[in-house]
Amino acid sequence: MRECGRQAGALVHKAGFSWRLALTLLLGGLGAALAQRYHLPGGMIIGAMAITGAASLLGAPLVNPPSWMRRVARIVLGLTIGATVTLATLRTVAAAMGPVLLIIVAMVGAGLLVARIIHRVTGMSLATAFSGAAPGVLSAMVALAEDLGGDGPVVASLHLVRLVSIMLLIPSLARAFFEPAAAVALTASGPAETAGFWPLAVLLVVGIAGGLLATRTGVPAGDLLASLAIAAVLNAAWIQASATPVTWRIFAQWVIGSGLGASISRKTLRAFQPFAVAGLTMTAFFLAAGLALAWLLWRLTGLDPVTCLVASAAGGAETMIILAGELGGDVPLVTAVHVTRQILILLVVPFLARGALRGNKEKTPGVQENP
Repeated sequence: MRECGRQAGALVHKAGFSWRLALTLLLGGLGAALAQRYHLPGGMIIGAMAITGAASLLGAPLVNPPSWMRRVARIVLGLTIGATVTLATLRTVAAAMGPVLLIIVAMVGAGLLVARIIHRVTGMSLATAFSGAAPGVLSAMVALAEDLGGDGPVVASLHLVRLVSIMLLIPSLARAFFEPAAAVALTASGPAETAGFWPLAVLLVVGIAGGLLATRTGVPAGDLLASLAIAAVLNAAWIQASATPVTWRIFAQWVIGSGLGASISRKTLRAFQPFAVAGLTMTAFFLAAGLALAWLLWRLTGLDPVTCLVASAAGGAETMIILAGELGGDVPLVTAVHVTRQILILLVVPFLARGALRGNKEKTPGVQENP
């Protein structure tokens, strides 16, 4: 009996489970629940990161979840993003192709430009700069930063400062200068229905298999990108659900956020301190760029100002969609803009970041040889 117990303990340890992991996930779950209860900007991932990060700074013996758990969480995250692509989303994008492309390309291009500037001015690593300056997709950009050797907590902090600022500014502007329409239900484009058991089971199995295979390609965030693409294709062509089960999103943000918080230390805070001014400057730039794009979109299309404001904001898709509904904006159009931009960021940023990092490494030996 004692030998069986030792063998069982060895298996558990090999799988990555320990009391430290249990404590980490327990605290992360508490933080995620509080974030959900009080509607914190950034959602459950920020709540999980905040509680575990505070505990880690106070000396709690926390540990990052094992690699297999983090990978599954990233794959599930990709599935939840990809499953937002429906035929209705594609039709909305097609109906407003010009404005949608204008907003998407301008905002993604601005993020890449800001990343380059911050890297040169502050010395922030390219991986952290590219991930932190991406307009939206907080969870995925944190995962990308970790893949590229960047600083996940710094990336999360940059996104959080920007998101909080947007959430404070946009509603204030909408209510001060415009007369928001009656609040629109978030299901304005149709009820947020999940598919039946078997379609979801197929989506989960195929997504996990595709994500795990993609990890062997060496593409940054390959597991995330593969599961996202699989979910988008299956959902648009067959499943036609407007949402995955909420438990999938909870699991992904819980695990990723808990791991981020567990990695925060006093050393991490000291590492972020030199970039605090850069983070605030980046936030100010994105706020100004969003307002300029909103004005341009309004002038070119005649869309209502509230829709233009929310569609042009550099916040997370889920948060901006909720905000559009609360302010009475065009929820389907805002959804189309942010989901399309989210997917473009996930497709473009990993490859650009990897290319930039490779070019940077190739230049380094020459610099050392010829000081």
